[in-house]
Amino acid sequence: MPDPNAKPIKKSDYNRVLVTETVPYETPLIFSNDGFYNICKTPKNENSVLNLLFERLALGKGRKKYFTIPYQYKIRKSLLDYRRLSVIHPISQWEMREFYETYESLICHYCTPSKFSIRAPQKTASVFYYKNSWENVAKYKRGAVEEAGSDKRRKHSSSFFSYKGYDRLYKFFNSSEFISLEKDFASLKTLDVSKCFDSIYTHSLAWATKEKQYVKSKLGVLTFGSAFDSLMQRANYNETNGIVIGPEISRIFAEIIFQEIDQKVQTRLASSMFCYEHEKHYSIKRYVDDVFIFAREEKIARKIYEVYADCLNSYNLHVNSSKSSTYARPFFTAKSKVVREVNLKVNEFTDKFLDSKNGNSILIPKEILRVNRLIHSFIDSIKATCSTNEVGYDEVSSYLISAFFERVKRLININSIEQEDGEIEKYRDAVIVFLELIFFFYSVAPSVSASYKLCASVILLCRFSERHLGPYEQTVKQRTYELAVELLEGDLGAVDSDVENFIFLEALNVILAISDLGDGYLLSPELISKIFLGKESYYDLVSCMFYIKDRTEYAPIQSHIVATIERRLSDLNSIQIDAEQACLFLDSVSCPYIDRKRRIRWIQRFYQASSAPRPTKQQTDDFIDGAAKNFWFVNWDEVDLLNALERKELRQVY
Repeated sequence: MPDPNAKPIKKSDYNRVLVTETVPYETPLIFSNDGFYNICKTPKNENSVLNLLFERLALGKGRKKYFTIPYQYKIRKSLLDYRRLSVIHPISQWEMREFYETYESLICHYCTPSKFSIRAPQKTASVFYYKNSWENVAKYKRGAVEEAGSDKRRKHSSSFFSYKGYDRLYKFFNSSEFISLEKDFASLKTLDVSKCFDSIYTHSLAWATKEKQYVKSKLGVLTFGSAFDSLMQRANYNETNGIVIGPEISRIFAEIIFQEIDQKVQTRLASSMFCYEHEKHYSIKRYVDDVFIFAREEKIARKIYEVYADCLNSYNLHVNSSKSSTYARPFFTAKSKVVREVNLKVNEFTDKFLDSKNGNSILIPKEILRVNRLIHSFIDSIKATCSTNEVGYDEVSSYLISAFFERVKRLININSIEQEDGEIEKYRDAVIVFLELIFFFYSVAPSVSASYKLCASVILLCRFSERHLGPYEQTVKQRTYELAVELLEGDLGAVDSDVENFIFLEALNVILAISDLGDGYLLSPELISKIFLGKESYYDLVSCMFYIKDRTEYAPIQSHIVATIERRLSDLNSIQIDAEQACLFLDSVSCPYIDRKRRIRWIQRFYQASSAPRPTKQQTDDFIDGAAKNFWFVNWDEVDLLNALERKELRQVY
C-alpha cells in the first residue's frame, strides 16, 4: 500500500539541485534559493534585463576569471566556538547543477562501496516524505493558496538524492541496530576528525576515485574525480586546501573521500598483521566525519582507532584526540542520559496541563491554577537534571524547544473552541506557558536550528490567538513582543564585533519572526539601530531592510542601510567573482523599498561593468516593474514566513 506521506518528485528537474544542494541550512529565515530556482524556469526573452543578469551572474557568460569567491560568515557553534559557512556564487552553483546532471549516477556509484557509512546518497530521489504535523499548520497560512497544490513543496523536499542509513545521528543511537551492536561488542571508541572540511585537500577526491599513482601519471585526463575536484576549487577562490562548508554538495565530496578511507581501513584490518574480521571482531559506523568503532574488547578498539587515524593521515586528515571517548557497555553517554531524563520530565510536565485526543494528534488544555508556578517548577526540574548530570543548558535547550514545538502544532490543531466553562482561558494559559518556556530555554542557550522552531512556534501561537482567543489575542501578542524585546535587549542583541564576519542569526531570525505580529508591535528604532547599524554584511543589510521596509519611523535607519548598499555596489567589476556582492546586488535591485531611480542606476552600472549596450528606458522599467516577482534570494513580497519555516523543517540536515 503506498505511503500517503510520499510525494512524487520530478527526477528530470535538475534545477532542484539549487534548492537542496548548494546553500547552507543555517541562513536568515528570509534567505533561500527559491527565486533563483524560479528564474531558471522563467522565459527570459520577455525581459532583456533579467536575461542579461541570468546570463552574466548564473551562466557566467563574458567572465574573465574562472573562479568565484564565496560569501563566508560565521555562526555560533557553542559558547566559545564558531562555524564558518559559505554561500557560493550563483555562477558556481549553476556549475554544480550541471555537474549533478552529468554525473548523478557516478556520485551514487562512488558513495556505495563502504560497509561503514550510515549516511550516503543511494539514488536520485523520486519521492519525498512530507511531515504529517505540518498538514495541521496549513489552516494558519496567509495569502494565496500554494502554487499547483504541493508543487512548491516538492522542490523543497529534502536532498536531490535519497540516502541510505540515518538522516540524523540521534536516530542511529535510538535504533535497534545500535542495540544489536551493543549486544555483540563490549567496547565503543569514538573518533573525531579535526576540522574535517577545512582540512580536505581537494585533489584527494581524484585519489579516492582512482588509484593515486594512476592519477599522478595521467594528470591531463579529465575524470569524474578531477572534474569534481576542479568544481569545488573554482567555487572557493581556487583553493585546494579546504572546501566550502554548509552546502550538501560538500558533504557528498567528503563522503566519497571517506568511502575510500573506509575501504583501506577494512583491507588493512583484514591483513595478516591484524586478521580482524568486520562484524566479527569489530564494526565501524561512520556518519559523515563522525566515526564509531565497536569492538570485542578495548584493546582491539584502540588498534582500529590507530589504523583509521593512519589512513586519514594519508589524505591529509587528522584526528582530534581530545574529542575521542571510550565507553564500556552499557553505551550511555552523559548527553544521551540527560536527554532521556529530560524527555521523561517533558512528558510528565505536559501531562499536567494537556490531554491528548485523536491518537495524540490533538492536545486539549486543562485548567492551570497557577501559570507561573507551573513554569518555574518545570525550569527548576530541568536545572536539577542538568546539575546532577554536570551538563549545561546548551546540551538540552534545542531538544526542549523541539519538544515544545511539536506540542504547539498539536495544541493548535483545532477548528473551534467551545465558548463555555472557561475553555478560551485554558487555551490562553497553555499558549502563555509554551511561549514563556520556549523563550526561556532559547535565551539561555540560543542556536540557529532552535531559532527556526522558536520562530514557527511564535507565529503559530499568535495566529492561533488571532483566530480563536478573541479578547486574549492582544494578551498573547503583547507577551510575545515583551519576551522578544527582553531577548534582543539582553545578550542576544549585543554586537559581537570581535569575531570577523560573525552573523547573529539567532537574533536576526527572532526579529524577522516578530514582524509577523503586525504594525502594533514594531521594535523601537533605537533597538533596531543598536542591532543593525555598523553592520555591513549582506545578511544583516537585507534582514534589516526586510524588517523596516519603507516605514517612516525607520527612515534614518533606511537611509544609512541604503547608503551602505550604495557603497558596496559602487564598483561592480568583480561581481562575477564576488558572491556577496552578486547576492547583494540581485536582492537590492529587486527590493521595492529602495528608491526606483537608485535601483535603475545600479542596473546601468551593471551594464557598464558588463560592457553591454545600455538598456532602453522601457526595458529598465519593465524589469523594475517585475523585479519583486522575479526575486532571487529574498522574497520582499513574502506574505507568509510560515512557508519559509516549513521549508526549513522539510530540509534534512546533519
